[in-house]
Amino acid sequence: MNGPQGITVGLGVLSWKAPRTLSQTLATYADGDLFSLFDDCRILFQEISDQDREVAEAFGLPASGTASNIGIFGGVRALVEEVECDYVLLLENDCPLIEPHDEAARQLSTALHDAEELGIPVFRFRSLASPGQDFATLGKFCRYFGDRVPSGSADGAWGSRIRRWVRPRKARRLQGIAAYAMPYPERAFPGVFRRTKRGNLVTASPYLNWTNQSILVRRDWMLNVILPYVEAHPSSRLVNGFSDIEKELNRPWWRKQRFPVGLPPGLFTHERVDR
Repeated sequence: MNGPQGITVGLGVLSWKAPRTLSQTLATYADGDLFSLFDDCRILFQEISDQDREVAEAFGLPASGTASNIGIFGGVRALVEEVECDYVLLLENDCPLIEPHDEAARQLSTALHDAEELGIPVFRFRSLASPGQDFATLGKFCRYFGDRVPSGSADGAWGSRIRRWVRPRKARRLQGIAAYAMPYPERAFPGVFRRTKRGNLVTASPYLNWTNQSILVRRDWMLNVILPYVEAHPSSRLVNGFSDIEKELNRPWWRKQRFPVGLPPGLFTHERVDR
């Protein structure tokens, strides 16, 4: 991969009680020779089991683990602390690779160059064309902007326009999802998107929520800005008794920061088999 000189990038996978899903996911990484693109690759298991260790060993990856569940926030923090690289691609056990090696190398290279040159601290790598399971936000976007997307709203253009009029703030927050609904969102929403000279879309945090899934983050920004904020502002809506980062960040603070968010075409989808 032709990344910026002197910049290191690591891959970290967070997993909890999903050995079948993880094995299926890691097989796509191995088939696409994904691991060769990174300076460090590792898995962090919560409530680590012998089966977990066997999966990691089968793919030649170092594995660390916790005896108990420490939640998404605790797991992400531990993983980012472990992967001592300038940038970390954070993945979950149900994020299989759906693009070939050359395309993965190209997208990672362009994202790293744009991150360094333009100061973009986070890139979403969930596929814009094939986001996979549980991507309900796209349906919400179509309800508010169905008049701009073919067959996007069952109740037609007037329904979308009324929703935008009644709830303008929600409509504004959804505009970034246009990247998943149309090939050239910068034409429909010129004040929301721009495109870099390398072809990546860029929007900002007022228009696109935070996601934990398949993101490339600048490690120091994650450790010094994002995780401290989440720890200091826990949500009352917990997942298995723990903070999940998304609920803490998808509130006014995130939208007010105007953090740039990069959107390459994407490399990963979402597919879980352990249920």
